[in-house]
Amino acid sequence: MGDSALASIGDKHLYKDEVALAYARQGHLTDSVEFVSNYIERWASETLFYEKAKENVASTAEIDRMVENYRMGLLLKAYQDGLITQQLAPAITDKDVKAFYEKEKGLFELEESYIKGFYIKLPQDAPYVSSVRNRCIRKKTEDLDHLEKLCVEKGYAHQFFIDEWVLFNELVRRTPLTAQQLMTRLQKNKTIEFRDKGYTYFISAFSIMGKGGQKPLEMVSDEVKELLLNSRKAEFIKTVKRSMYEKALEEGRVVLH
Repeated sequence: MGDSALASIGDKHLYKDEVALAYARQGHLTDSVEFVSNYIERWASETLFYEKAKENVASTAEIDRMVENYRMGLLLKAYQDGLITQQLAPAITDKDVKAFYEKEKGLFELEESYIKGFYIKLPQDAPYVSSVRNRCIRKKTEDLDHLEKLCVEKGYAHQFFIDEWVLFNELVRRTPLTAQQLMTRLQKNKTIEFRDKGYTYFISAFSIMGKGGQKPLEMVSDEVKELLLNSRKAEFIKTVKRSMYEKALEEGRVVLH
């Protein structure tokens, strides 16, 4: 047994580096001596069992065939995925995406409500309440930038989701209100202010999409592209294969008898 080997069976060896790596991967959760002992036993048992299997299986031809088929399948999938990524995906245009979206609107119904806007929670006695209120009402770009910077500097709870849709219920969970209470208030006034247990809340809704409505294209564009890819890739691969076959016939690489 070499200096770096912990165990050997014939010409097979279990090395210290392999065991050390396995021990590190499991996060040092067990005693190292116990881990090494158990690892050596499992390695030896599996190796001996494999050697015995080779001795007792008369023919491995079927296994070899299965391994080769599996390998071929992996290669084909890797090549197919590469073709789709390099050739088919770039061929899907924004016009294609929009056309599919318009045609299949029924696939993109909102199952929950979404909102764009911002949320701020600060102590009721904070010296900036009046300034924050005025900036929340104005909502100019410089106001929003100032508010976000202020919240970060003072450690106030906040979330600015002006350019992205977030689940309405995620916002609800950050307030003492129910979903119905918050929705009702925001439908009456796009920017609301209320107090609860020593805190002042400011919430502004730039846009709200109710449950059962239509998901906007910006939200589902990636999903639409994936659907288009799935719908086209079978025909795409069929065309590629046919082209390869015809070219091989012309070049004499495929000979028909």
